[in-house]
This record gives sequence, structure tokens and C-alpha cells, in this order.
Amino acid sequence: MRIRSAAAVTAAAMMLAGGGVLIGSGAAHAAPAACHTVVHYVPTTVLQTQQVFENGHWVTKIVRVTVISPVTTVVCD
Repeated sequence: MRIRSAAAVTAAAMMLAGGGVLIGSGAAHAAPAACHTVVHYVPTTVLQTQQVFENGHWVTKIVRVTVISPVTTVVCD
């Protein structure tokens, strides 16, 4: 009896892994569809130290710089 139930569980897992539909206990459960990554590029402001030529000599200043940062999100259908 244990071998049959283990085989049934294995078959169900293989069915779900293959993207199929598992029917059990009166209800159908769809397997998760493929997932993909969505990349959005967001402008962010960061503080950087830069050398600035001011009044005849170089000065280190902290300035605000806008950089484009990628933000990734995993989306499953």
C-alpha cells in the first residue's frame, strides 16, 4: 500500500512540475505558470564626493547626483 501511495505522490509531483493540472478530491488545481523578471529603471538621487575647481584651487564637495538604478521584480502568470 505504501508503494502505491508513494507512486501516486510522485506522479502528482511530476504532473505539477510539467505544468499540467492536478485533479484531486473533487477540485482542479492549476500548476504555477512560468515566471519572468521585469526590470524597471528608476532615477534616484545619491550623495557623492567630487573634486570641484573653485577660486583657483581644488575643493572636495558633497554633491547630489541623479543615477538610474534598475529595480527587478519577479512576476508569475
